[in-house]
Amino acid sequence: MREHIPDESVDLIYLDPPFNSNATYNILFREHDSSESAAQIQAFDDTWHWSADAEWHYQQTVTTGPRKLADMLQAMRTFLGQNDMMAYLTMMAPRMVELHRVLKPTGSIYLHCDPTASHYLKLLMDAAFGNANFRNEITWKRRYGSQHTTGFQRFGATTDTILFYSKGQEAKFSPQFSHDDPAYQDYVARTFKHVDEQGRRYRIADLASPSPRPNLTYEYKGYKPPKNGWAISREKMEAWDKEGRLHFPKDPNGRIQRRRFLDELRGKPVQSLWDDIQMLSSQSQERLGYPTQKPEKLLERIISASSNEGDVVLDPFCGCGTAVAVAERLNRKWIGIDVTHLAISLMRSRLRDSFGDDLSDYEVVGSPADVESARALSLESGNTGRYQFEYWALGLVEARPAHDRKKG
Repeated sequence: MREHIPDESVDLIYLDPPFNSNATYNILFREHDSSESAAQIQAFDDTWHWSADAEWHYQQTVTTGPRKLADMLQAMRTFLGQNDMMAYLTMMAPRMVELHRVLKPTGSIYLHCDPTASHYLKLLMDAAFGNANFRNEITWKRRYGSQHTTGFQRFGATTDTILFYSKGQEAKFSPQFSHDDPAYQDYVARTFKHVDEQGRRYRIADLASPSPRPNLTYEYKGYKPPKNGWAISREKMEAWDKEGRLHFPKDPNGRIQRRRFLDELRGKPVQSLWDDIQMLSSQSQERLGYPTQKPEKLLERIISASSNEGDVVLDPFCGCGTAVAVAERLNRKWIGIDVTHLAISLMRSRLRDSFGDDLSDYEVVGSPADVESARALSLESGNTGRYQFEYWALGLVEARPAHDRKKG
């Protein structure tokens, strides 16, 4: 990152790192007819173990990292000991240092996690970004309905956590509104019962003043004023009449009321509980088969809330590239980082299929550019290089592995 991303050059960071779920995730490909293929290959291991490598990274962070983060990591090791969770947090801590470095003073960061480590990650983010810059702990209700819990002795898990921090007090933020909330839809159905001459749905609202207004007590088109007078002047009444914003009762003794149009509502203000965006189903058109793929609506909300057109969005664990694809569609610049050529191939295909000739120019950094670099990739330690070379090579011809990785 230090070589390719300058200090304070990024407006928004979204990261969906491995959750330390102690699972191996496979990618399941679709056939051209949308049926599932038998071919599976390992996307990544979400498994962490304390090792000599973890010890080295821990020592680097506590000796050269920011003081508060170093102190927090040491305190966590005292509490947790040398175990898998500590190995995971040791991996995340130096990455937070780098993410803080590249974020602009007006920038924000959203870290997507689950209850496995969210409480520890929040402490690390407090240390890296400052507890005064904590904005929200967002709860995303990603699953509806019941979940089988027999034998687990606990309630079903249906939510993820998104930790929202800013770099400073002047971070960009645009409130978001939802039309998909069931309670909001019920409110619309119950209250917007009228339709005007142009077919616009509206509800009626009182135009009476809540307190005596002698200067606004006037008759309009034969309709008597309310006891306390109107809430608006005659000039505004006439303007609203011309704009079709007044509701005239059939009863001449009734009161004029205001029309509030449904198509002018921004929606229900979004709070910290996001229960109006469901996870991708097996039948979703967005679904690529990537194991931890998130819905585009989720990224649309985050990117729209904390960035403007032309801003730079960074996803340092971009997987199949949902954040990258949404940033491209919303006219943001973007940077996506992943360690596997499988993910890179998926992202390139997704961008090409989604945007075609409208796709903005971008550069892939780190892929083999000549025979020597391709040979070097194939010779990486163990079988890792062999499979990464295969994914890279097949990606060049828009193909995919036809066998299970475990079968060789």
